[in-house]
Amino acid sequence: MRRIILFTGKGGVGKTTISAATAAFLSELGKKVLVVSVDPAHSLSDVLERELSPEPLKIDKNLYAQEIDVYFSVEKFWGKLKDYLKSLLRWQGVDNIVADELAILPGMEEVCAFLWINKHYEEGEYEVIVVDSAPTGETLRFLSLPDAASWWITKILPLQRKVMRFIRPAAKMVSDMPLPEEETYDALEDLFRQVYNLYHLLQNPEISSIRLVTNPEKMVLRETEKAYTYLHLFGFNVDALFLNRVPKEDSPFYEYQRTYVERILKTFEPTPVFLIPHFEREILGLENLKEFGRAIYREKDPSLVFYKDKPFEILERDGKCYLRLYLKDIPEEMPDIVRKEDDLIIKIRNFKKHFFLPRSLINKVIEGAKIKGQILEIVFSS
Repeated sequence: MRRIILFTGKGGVGKTTISAATAAFLSELGKKVLVVSVDPAHSLSDVLERELSPEPLKIDKNLYAQEIDVYFSVEKFWGKLKDYLKSLLRWQGVDNIVADELAILPGMEEVCAFLWINKHYEEGEYEVIVVDSAPTGETLRFLSLPDAASWWITKILPLQRKVMRFIRPAAKMVSDMPLPEEETYDALEDLFRQVYNLYHLLQNPEISSIRLVTNPEKMVLRETEKAYTYLHLFGFNVDALFLNRVPKEDSPFYEYQRTYVERILKTFEPTPVFLIPHFEREILGLENLKEFGRAIYREKDPSLVFYKDKPFEILERDGKCYLRLYLKDIPEEMPDIVRKEDDLIIKIRNFKKHFFLPRSLINKVIEGAKIKGQILEIVFSS
C-alpha cells in the first residue's frame, strides 16, 4: 500500500532534516520516495544541498524532492477562482496590483501547497510521500479546515449556485458587476473535492501517519502536547514522536534536559518515541542524510505504521463529557488527578502523565473518575 508520512513540529526542531533523512533511508531500502516541503521556510534544498523546483526533481535512485512554490501552486489550484475575485475587486475600484494580492484569500497558500500531496497520491507515481510540513499551528489550521467549511460547502454553495442560474440573466441587464459563472462554481467544487480527498487520506491510519518532532525543552514540549491532543481529536493518527537533539550523558545540559526527556516518554505513552541524540555537526547532503536515517530507524522500516490505536477519546452524553485515557500497566488503585489550568496531571506512584486539555474541557469541572481495565475514565460537568 502507498503511504503518506507527514512530519510537523514547532519551527526549528529539525523536522526538515528528519523528513529528508527518512526519505533518503527509504530510498536505500528500495522504495520510490518523494520528499515534499510545504513549509514556506524553504530549507529542504539547503538540507539536500540541491536546488529544487516547484515540480518533483530526481535527486538519486528512487529519491525525488519537491519544494513547493506557493505562487506557482496558487495559480495551479486557485487560478480560476482568483481571476473571478480579481475582476470583482477591480469592478469595485481596487487597483489592479492590490486586487491581485487580495484575490488570494487567507489560508489559500497553505491549502494549495497541501493539494500537491493529494495530486501525487492520486497519480500513484511514488510508493511513499514524505511531507516536511509547516510548523504545528499552520498544519493544525489546514487539517481542521474541511470540518469548519463542510456546512457551507454542502448546504450553502449548491443553493447559491441554483439561485444564481435564475438571477444571472436579469442581473446582467441592470448591472455590470461580475457574477460567478458555472465554471467558477465548477472550479470551487473541484478545489474542495481535492481538499476533502486529502483530508480523508490523512485520516486513514493505513495510508497516512503524522509524526511529531520535538526537542527536550519546555516551550517546545508544551506545543507538542497541544498538537498531539488536537491531531487525535480531529481524527488524525500520530504514530510516533521524534525527540531530537537529546543530550549525551557527558553533556552539561544532560541533567537539566533529562527531566523533559522522562516527561515526554511518560506523557505520550503508548505512542512510540524515537530518541535522536544531539549531533555535533550539521546533517547536510544526501550521504549524511542516509547515515542519519540509519541512526534514527536502525532495523525499522520508516514506511511501517508504528502505532494506530486511540490513546484517548472524548465522549459526550447526558450533558457530561467523558475523557477516556488509555494508560499502560495501570494499577488497580485510583491515581491522583490534578488539574492545573489547561493541563491534566495523572500521578500513579512514580509515574506522572501530562495531558493537554482541549478547549471543550477547559471550563468544565472534574466530577469523578474510574478505572476500566487499562482505561482511565474522567467525568467532566459544567
